[in-house]
Amino acid sequence: MMLLALLTAGVTAAMAQNPFADEPIDGTSSTSTNPNGRTGTGSTGLVFKYGNMHFKILSDKTVEVTGEVRSKYEGRVEIPNQVTHAGKTYKVVAIGEWAFQNCSKMTSIVIPKSIQLIKSNAFFMDELTEVFIPGDNVKIKKSAFLSCQKLQVVTINGKTPRCSSKAFRLCTKMRELRIRGIDPSKNGKKLNTGSKDTPHYAVIKVIR
Repeated sequence: MMLLALLTAGVTAAMAQNPFADEPIDGTSSTSTNPNGRTGTGSTGLVFKYGNMHFKILSDKTVEVTGEVRSKYEGRVEIPNQVTHAGKTYKVVAIGEWAFQNCSKMTSIVIPKSIQLIKSNAFFMDELTEVFIPGDNVKIKKSAFLSCQKLQVVTINGKTPRCSSKAFRLCTKMRELRIRGIDPSKNGKKLNTGSKDTPHYAVIKVIR
């Protein structure tokens, strides 16, 4: 009985230190955390690691790249269009708040067509110089690219995009916003990518 009690105590202590075990997912290691206190595989709000990136489950079929757990990014970073966790496949549909902040060693990013939403502050003080967003019906919220001071050109290539006029606040070197599916009369217009007190203007180029 004493031996059984000691073994039980040891297992309990180990679970307290690491309640979510590492498991191999398609050749990568995947570690789950649950900042919202939810439990169970596939629970909405569950955060897991796939490759070098953390994702949060939004629904039974979708996830977003999350900044709730910090990841380190270097060089060329590619967001997958789908990921697998605990035997389930999820579509990557959003880039969450603070997902890529202060990524001083990230030189470029590949955004898949599956992305439909880029949330506020998704990119903050990053070193990117150019961004290409290919998906249709993508929504880019206010300050999605905040203070990315080396960013020069952004191309939104999908159909019917919705982009906040303040999506690129304090991107003071931005020269051009190339965007498809908007009113052609906006071609050549200027977009303030600075601030109200210190404006900086990028030219809008409507692409076909």
